[in-house]
Amino acid sequence: MSVCYLVFRPDSLTYTIGRALSWGTHPVLICVADPDRGRPPNKIERLLCATPGIRVTTVDDPALPTVFDRLIVQIFPRLMERLETFAPLAERARAITLVSAGDRSRSWRQAVRLQWLEARALRAQLARIDRVLYKDGLYRSDIFGLFKPRDVVGFDAHSQFLHDQQAFRAIHAPDWDPEAPRPVLANFLGSRDPEIRRRVVDAVRGFFQSGGGQGGAAAGGKTLVWHEYSDAEPGGLGPAEFVDVLTRSDFTLCPPGYSLITHRPIEALLRGSIPVLNANELDLYAVGLQDGTNCIAVEDGRWGAAMARLARIGEADLARMRRAIRQMVPARVDYRVLSARMCARLGVTAS
Repeated sequence: MSVCYLVFRPDSLTYTIGRALSWGTHPVLICVADPDRGRPPNKIERLLCATPGIRVTTVDDPALPTVFDRLIVQIFPRLMERLETFAPLAERARAITLVSAGDRSRSWRQAVRLQWLEARALRAQLARIDRVLYKDGLYRSDIFGLFKPRDVVGFDAHSQFLHDQQAFRAIHAPDWDPEAPRPVLANFLGSRDPEIRRRVVDAVRGFFQSGGGQGGAAAGGKTLVWHEYSDAEPGGLGPAEFVDVLTRSDFTLCPPGYSLITHRPIEALLRGSIPVLNANELDLYAVGLQDGTNCIAVEDGRWGAAMARLARIGEADLARMRRAIRQMVPARVDYRVLSARMCARLGVTAS
């Protein structure tokens, strides 16, 4: 099945979708609409170019095929600036998937306005758009919901755990015991930026640092791991240490960042660490997250109250939740299955 994927400029979502498609052995042609295409490629673009089955090119490439089985159009975040590039590719496509910018990262009113602009700009080819997907979730009702099937894209582990085979094997290894107690109650590993995450970090920092330093002590003799940095001064853990912390932790905090959806819940689940995330974000991952079963849902942004809840959960319940995660990983979170399910939502059938 031939797939063309139109983006303004490759970003983390482009890698997520492109990698899933290529894992399913679909040859993927990523067409970049950015008029500044001559600049040096960013990290994501370099990773994509190094991924077997993916070719990155420009929308005016004379070697483009005359027919695509499916065109995926990623409006998010900036393609509206270059929508004139859509029509020539759409004319070659048998079917079209739209990844709309009108998702739940915006207010309902803003999302609907964006969808109206998208629908108006794409109206000549609207009949061939047979599904609409959203990175950051969909509202119960919106413009596209009136006449198109809708779904979330879903998400994956960070690109470092997909591109590097050693890191891939480490995070996906089923080498953890759901019954074994863990020495770390909870961890936060990440940047404090942007502001939406900074508010969460500020709300929970005291809980973590009550013991001083970069962590603290929790009830029952467990420890807490806190590794905070900023976008201006990045300092993330290396892959091996990162995987080790997740594997030793009962809970992993997964606050939103520049998008509502993040890689952290998937990474935590793969290591048997129970993700803690906002209640209104559970559906974004399309893996069946349920509060108290395989994750902890934070209601109404009350992260301080959520931390108190974590401290009250006993070993029997922790083991029960890890057993549930152990069952869900091969069915929904293992990359082979996760990527195939993502491809199906995109409208790309198995080769």
